[in-house]
Amino acid sequence: MRFFSQLLCACVAGLLLLGCDSGETFPAYDNTEERAAFYERYNKTSTDDARKNLDKLNNDLTTATDEMQRADMQRRIKLLEKRLADGAYFQQKEESALPANLQWTTNLDDAEIGSPNAKKGGTYKAFIPGMAYPPTLRCVGKGGNNNFRSYHWNNIELGLVGAHPNTGNTIPSIADRWAVAEDMQTVYFHIDDRAKWSDGDEVVTDDFFMAFYVYLSPYLTEQFYRTYYGEQFNGITKYGKDYLAIRLANPKPKTAFFANQVPFQAKFYKAFGPDFEERYNWLPRPTTGAYKISPEDIKKGRSITLSRVKDWWAKDLKYFRYIYNPDRIEYKLIREREKIFVLFKRGEIDVFPVINDMKYWYEKTEIPEVFNGYIEKATFYNDYPRAPFGLYYNQANPQLANLDVRIGLQHATHWDRVIKFDMRGDSSRLNILNDGFGRFSNSKIITRPFSPKLAAEAFARAGYTKKDSKGIWTNDEGQKISFTISYTKSPFIDQIVQRLKEEALKAGVEYKLEGQDGTANYQMVAQKKHQIAFSAWGITPPFPDYYEFFHSKEAYEPGTKTPRSMTNNIFTYADPAVMDPLLEANRNATTEDEIQQTSYAIEEKIHNEALWSPGWKKDTYRSAHWRWIQWPDDFNVKISDEPEMSYVFWIDEDLKKETLKAMREQKSFPEVNRVYDKYRVKTGGEP
Repeated sequence: MRFFSQLLCACVAGLLLLGCDSGETFPAYDNTEERAAFYERYNKTSTDDARKNLDKLNNDLTTATDEMQRADMQRRIKLLEKRLADGAYFQQKEESALPANLQWTTNLDDAEIGSPNAKKGGTYKAFIPGMAYPPTLRCVGKGGNNNFRSYHWNNIELGLVGAHPNTGNTIPSIADRWAVAEDMQTVYFHIDDRAKWSDGDEVVTDDFFMAFYVYLSPYLTEQFYRTYYGEQFNGITKYGKDYLAIRLANPKPKTAFFANQVPFQAKFYKAFGPDFEERYNWLPRPTTGAYKISPEDIKKGRSITLSRVKDWWAKDLKYFRYIYNPDRIEYKLIREREKIFVLFKRGEIDVFPVINDMKYWYEKTEIPEVFNGYIEKATFYNDYPRAPFGLYYNQANPQLANLDVRIGLQHATHWDRVIKFDMRGDSSRLNILNDGFGRFSNSKIITRPFSPKLAAEAFARAGYTKKDSKGIWTNDEGQKISFTISYTKSPFIDQIVQRLKEEALKAGVEYKLEGQDGTANYQMVAQKKHQIAFSAWGITPPFPDYYEFFHSKEAYEPGTKTPRSMTNNIFTYADPAVMDPLLEANRNATTEDEIQQTSYAIEEKIHNEALWSPGWKKDTYRSAHWRWIQWPDDFNVKISDEPEMSYVFWIDEDLKKETLKAMREQKSFPEVNRVYDKYRVKTGGEP
């Protein structure tokens, strides 16, 4: 449910706010007046900007002769005229001002999620992903987009609507009904009367105003949110405390999906200001989801535990009643995957996902606990966008700014060896960045193969025609084809990059390896201090997204050649003339056909410019789990990329007692190794 804490630290004393974790104090702060002034100021500046842009476009149109250019200008003029006709960005109206004859949708017609056999209760024992403790509990701001974010934010917090994880259809969440206007830009939502925060306060429209305020604020490190909410939305209107409208800047297919928002409780973010990133770093927030984080459950450097919200408001609703089943979910920091597996075998971890390192599937699980049926194995075929594992080239490096150098590196990187030996043949070669989006993924592109001969030809075009004593290609100035690969260190990734290094030597390339813990690697790459990053993105359906990864705005600080930090354009790639218009057309597409056409063109551009070296993809995930962790008959939902993310599992305490008793008495159960292929994607991308 990726489409999408009761305790606020009772630390206020006099004029000081005490940080929950460290004893750090902050001056009392109330942004009520500041917010009101911001809304008024933003209304004026955004309207003025729209008028200026409209005047400029109308003026440019008088001299434009190219018909395609004129058509695009006329489209943008029409959108700006609508933006101005819609009025101010932030609007407050009475409920009686709602448009008449809105066609409300509730969609209670899809199947329930999870199993009616699910049992509530127990503590689910897991580990912190990335094997590094998160730098913050904030979902935004510096360090907010870390490995743990999905587990306490993306997969937990509820938006106005959700996406059914088997059908992809829009389903109710915080909003119990919604209406899409004829313009395909405006969506009206009614907040469910039952919707409450974990501290007992009701969810109201002001909480969505606060979300927009935070995203548009200059207090966030990331420019991305200010740009996105400034360019992709025409504004937000609240009609009293229960109804609101979100206005998109462009007509969109799946309009409610694009308009969907997660609220930020106005009371909690009342102290949001210049010191936000420090003040809120470890403050557990109130949540609308099933789980909260309490201050006492944050064990710095050791664990973070989520606990069920008492009397959670959505616990009996159709799409939620059979999921989020454990009472507590404990995430421990374990810094080595082998140690995780040891603890799993001892029953101190409940589920061991086998994502890429197949020795855990074929060798490490050949153990008595599996043979005796205490631990069960499952292979699940999913229908989810494929994580784009590969090498990402940073063009802020002058050598990597050369196209022929990048083409040569693609030919010098032997992913097929990795797939054959490290993946045991259980993966296949990835050809494009956004694979697994059905009709929106360009299946005609074939990535460049490993070939020392073709690599040599490309390097020669770039001026690297000599070899040094180690066989590394060198140019007349003595520069070598030698680059550092930065990555999050683990035994399995160590093994992969070591193989890439050894194979690259055959093509005259020197790869130096720089393994770091997850947090350090994230910070280095986000600050664009890497040369080549080994990485993969967490991408989500229903449409591919390219803008934030390749637009020139996300590459450099305005008017400089200083790489812009804390953006997802880790390529530091900028092509205002050709790529930017494609990215903008893709982001602003009004039909699914336009999304497909522009996605295909962008992938061709990525391929032609050799912006990265595509690695591998998988159409399954595998897991080993103790038999007391139970699953629905089809194991998981179709649109999922790991066992936990849909929360359909549950803990059967009776089975746990039975299993532990059998282990003490040396009794056994049948060995279990199931394959779930109901959602297997066939050739052509259709399930």
